Amino acid sequence: MPPPETSPASGHQTGHPPAPGPPAGAAASQPVKQPARKGIAARGMSVAPLALAVLAQVGVIGHGGGGGGTASPPTGTQAVKCGKGITDFHACHDHFATGCSAGGAYDGYLNSLKNELVDPASQPQHVFDVPGLVALEKQLPGDLTKVNHEELKAQMSAVGEGEVSSLSGYLYYAKDGGAESSNCLLKGADNIDFHIGIGDKAAIAGKAKTPGLSPAERRQAVIVEMTPHWRAEYEPGWNLAQVQKALGRKVYLVGQLLADNEHDDAKDDCAFTGAPGAGPNCWRATIWELHPVTRFLVCNADTCADNGVGAGWVPLDSFE
Repeated sequence: MPPPETSPASGHQTGHPPAPGPPAGAAASQPVKQPARKGIAARGMSVAPLALAVLAQVGVIGHGGGGGGTASPPTGTQAVKCGKGITDFHACHDHFATGCSAGGAYDGYLNSLKNELVDPASQPQHVFDVPGLVALEKQLPGDLTKVNHEELKAQMSAVGEGEVSSLSGYLYYAKDGGAESSNCLLKGADNIDFHIGIGDKAAIAGKAKTPGLSPAERRQAVIVEMTPHWRAEYEPGWNLAQVQKALGRKVYLVGQLLADNEHDDAKDDCAFTGAPGAGPNCWRATIWELHPVTRFLVCNADTCADNGVGAGWVPLDSFE
């Protein structure tokens, strides 16, 4: 049956058990003093130096909210400095709710959302096409910066962040995400996110394989991401080569709605408030994402319904 469309989230639920201790040498930051509230057009980053201490406890990455469609957040939201012994995604995500970085300076709450193991059975609470997801940028708090996501979590939840949502569009591109703090700066296909660009124009998507899209065409896409530990837990058949088989095709995706404020600037975000058009070098249509992706269907027919239901839709790992 078609996914339901309901009102925004009412908030998150907590209550995950603590995880085992982290690999030796890791440390966690003390709470970071957040920057003063700024106007919409002035969204610069201002961070006090981190005071690092011994990591006493971090949260475990929890499963999502089941059929209710809202992901339950992990308990640990501190930024963490990487130590020794983080060799793969197991070592990273079994111990670090927020991942880690060399300096321990990033938005820990943002990473805790990215690292949710959202239940794949969760049904979409919101339905988006590409223009609809881009339009959600207008509802971002004006004082959002790269480091204060947790401070504004109530406002973000009010517009649906953390809730499972669906997105229909066309697969413009798919690439590896490289080393990121959310994955403890690890490299290698099994340890990294896949960054997937979804656009709304079939004509542009038709050029995705040959001759390929121009930067101006790629920046019209919104981003969805597959995370390594979610893939390993639920969809081991999802790999970058399999995603790239579907380039140019109509797709239907489900995942957690999330605003990636790491890219909340005119350099990255083409919809950045206070910088109309954001200049020629922006590369994404909005900071809103589905992250992690929990369902990926490919249209294997001439036409398919936008809601992912009916003839023609096949799961990604079955698409040839």
